[in-house]
Amino acid sequence: MSSDEVIIINQAKKIIANHMNKGKKISSPKDVTDYFILNFGLYEYEVFGVLYLNQQNQVIKFEELFRGTINETSVYPREIAKQTLIYNATSVILVHNHPSGECKPSQQDIQLTHKIEQVLSLIDVTVLDHFIVAKHNFLSLKENGYY
Repeated sequence: MSSDEVIIINQAKKIIANHMNKGKKISSPKDVTDYFILNFGLYEYEVFGVLYLNQQNQVIKFEELFRGTINETSVYPREIAKQTLIYNATSVILVHNHPSGECKPSQQDIQLTHKIEQVLSLIDVTVLDHFIVAKHNFLSLKENGYY
């Protein structure tokens, strides 16, 4: 990537990050996908993040919680639950990337989503969706019937 391209990407990230400020209401997948694609699409290793929302589906905070290798990352539902309680969130949107460029979820992705959903349900927190980002594409596990 040229230095001009890096500058343009960084400027685009700043613009889109401003749209994800605390208090922004999330009402559809489109409200988050541009942000996720720009922030996760170009990583060469797996990253897992959580968008914390309040009762009105307004952004509280976004965090990249886990980083891994080129084809996997260790994700700990306990840590997600802990952070969710710290931020007093009532719902979350999960996101991780596939550096391979393939959006299709693995069996492990689906199982992890169910596990996180089960853990968070114990503290009355809803998983609204789980997105997989692959370069410039994304897949919503919820919209595609994976959970």
